Amino acid sequence: MPDDTPPKVVLVTGPPGAGKSTALLALDRQDPDLTRFGVRDYGLQLAATGHPLGLEMRETLLRQELLSNELVLLEFMHFLDNLPTGVQVVVVEGYPRDLQQCEDLLRAVAGRGIHVTGFVVVNVPDDVARERVANRQLCTTCGGTTDDPTAASCPDCGGGLIRRRDDDTSKFELRLADYHVVSGKLRAYFAERELLREVDGTRPSHEVRESLSQVLSAEHDTELADVNR
Repeated sequence: MPDDTPPKVVLVTGPPGAGKSTALLALDRQDPDLTRFGVRDYGLQLAATGHPLGLEMRETLLRQELLSNELVLLEFMHFLDNLPTGVQVVVVEGYPRDLQQCEDLLRAVAGRGIHVTGFVVVNVPDDVARERVANRQLCTTCGGTTDDPTAASCPDCGGGLIRRRDDDTSKFELRLADYHVVSGKLRAYFAERELLREVDGTRPSHEVRESLSQVLSAEHDTELADVNR
């Protein structure tokens, strides 16, 4: 990562079933100026290479449990320290989860001269999220999802499809309730600092992807006041 041109960081969240992962994975593939950080994906990538940090996280991630605040921060900083040349925007999906993680992240990136320039919420009503997750299948190749229950292969890359274990009805309801508990304080925090952006996740996936692309592209040229104020 060039010291004189630090990237900007944009945080993206939304309830399970909002379509954020599918959209961000597609944008990551399409835009060389942008890269996506996902806690589970990057942790397992590190584990696959035999990196000690990844190996330490691997079993927790495979059990689909939460990492400690210390581990997830170390993981994110490792990601930042190993960015490809030319990346201008780092999109962070699903992290931070609460105000303590938020403070940890902001303090760490500020030490590297990096600014958080947006907190994007992909909004969908609970009933829409439930319907999507009930039909959702995950691609084992590209990581994208489809909510077409009749699909035999991934519409993006042709890869095989499976159901996510945490899309089980009881697990989903716990995840949804947890999202509502933790997201409210973060939304208020970033709204107070004029960093809150919102995207309508009820629209077709290509429109959600385009809206996210527009929001993220705007961050290329946006300098906002210090988020820690």
